[in-house]
Amino acid sequence: MERIVSKKMSKQKCFTFLFAAIVIFASAISYAGDSVKKIHLAELTTLLESSKGKVVILDLWATWCPPCKKEIPGFINLYKKYKDKGLEIIGVAFDENGQEVVPPFMKKMGINYPVYLDGGDIAQKYDLQAYPTTIVYGKDGKVASKHIGYVSEKEFEDELSSLLKK
Repeated sequence: MERIVSKKMSKQKCFTFLFAAIVIFASAISYAGDSVKKIHLAELTTLLESSKGKVVILDLWATWCPPCKKEIPGFINLYKKYKDKGLEIIGVAFDENGQEVVPPFMKKMGINYPVYLDGGDIAQKYDLQAYPTTIVYGKDGKVASKHIGYVSEKEFEDELSSLLKK
């Protein structure tokens, strides 16, 4: 009898472990949760400073923006390909009703990099005039380029390949 109870407990522990592993793995795959954190300029600046040594793409976008929707799959692919080679992508969404629309949008698109909601003070810093606006930072933490409007995955990849080598 003791042996049967022991086997059942072992199976239960195994299932518990597998469940925990699946939950952890699934959360690592996608950043699309039920809510998105607001980020203010000071927090974004700290995040960018802590990313020195990596090439960072900062994407300023909105869910209702057609060129943004067209650009995001490229970021998903680039992040998959280069995240282990020194690339970080940070998205900041500028939707008025962001908590309602951004999480389901992220899930639908399969966004695999961190996305935040604008805290209200980021647009002015980056002289945001159109969506998408994308700022690329080199490993030294300095702005390498700024793109206004849609840029293809290939164009970003060409730019990244030289920045990642530096």
